Amino acid sequence: MDKSWISLPRYHRKYAEGVWDFMQYAQGNADGSGMFYCPCKMCKCRSDMHRFPLGTVWDHLKSNGFWERYTCWIYHGETSSRPHDHGQFDETGSTSNDPTTTFINDMFPHDSGVCPERQHIPQAPMQAVPRGVNTAGIAKYNRLIAFQQTPLCPGHEKTVLQCVMEVMHIKVDTKSTVTAVDRYLQYAASLMPDGHRHPTTHHKVRRILRDLGLSYIKIHACRYDCVLFWGKDADGNDLEGLHRCPVGGDECGEIRWRTNLYPCTISVIGKVF
Repeated sequence: MDKSWISLPRYHRKYAEGVWDFMQYAQGNADGSGMFYCPCKMCKCRSDMHRFPLGTVWDHLKSNGFWERYTCWIYHGETSSRPHDHGQFDETGSTSNDPTTTFINDMFPHDSGVCPERQHIPQAPMQAVPRGVNTAGIAKYNRLIAFQQTPLCPGHEKTVLQCVMEVMHIKVDTKSTVTAVDRYLQYAASLMPDGHRHPTTHHKVRRILRDLGLSYIKIHACRYDCVLFWGKDADGNDLEGLHRCPVGGDECGEIRWRTNLYPCTISVIGKVF
């Protein structure tokens, strides 16, 4: 598809025709939500906050012009023809070899268009996504790429996704509490200029990282670290249903639950791993 019109003036006839072709392309690859990322020079497909009905996108493109660096329409159904091509849009100057973008592409190889087994296969013409097809992976990928391409503030070298990943790394490395992370984020955000995208709470950080699938489960453990109440032991006995540490005798046998000293005598977990 010819995209040379993107750099033309807004009043040019070919620009108007190109915008119309883009709108038809975006509508043909819609996800069914009725909302579309806006690629005008002001919105730049930054995040879900810049998704609008098709009519609003049309008005933006007529008023603001088309984002000239948006030459591979990954937010509107186009698949990149070369690996890690999506890093080209990073406002902070990051290249296609940016490790965070590479990590996202590795997490979603089919949705990013960089699946190894497809890299040497000629790209077929893009077809509209049929109804009923699960596009959840594409939506997650697009959200992560948007956060990776959004700087914390105009001109900042760090992106939103890089920031939240580093915050969570610090939290785990220093064993910080959620309250401590909240206070740190609120203080860091207060130092940013107006219009920043720095997260302000641990909850918002978790929501951004949720699409990476970095979840966790809580596993009960003996308070003396003898055993985890999870899975089966060497003899095939179920450990999840036990109420005492199976290291019996005089060695342990500690009860799994401890009773609160409140009048209602609520039983709570002794220790969580």
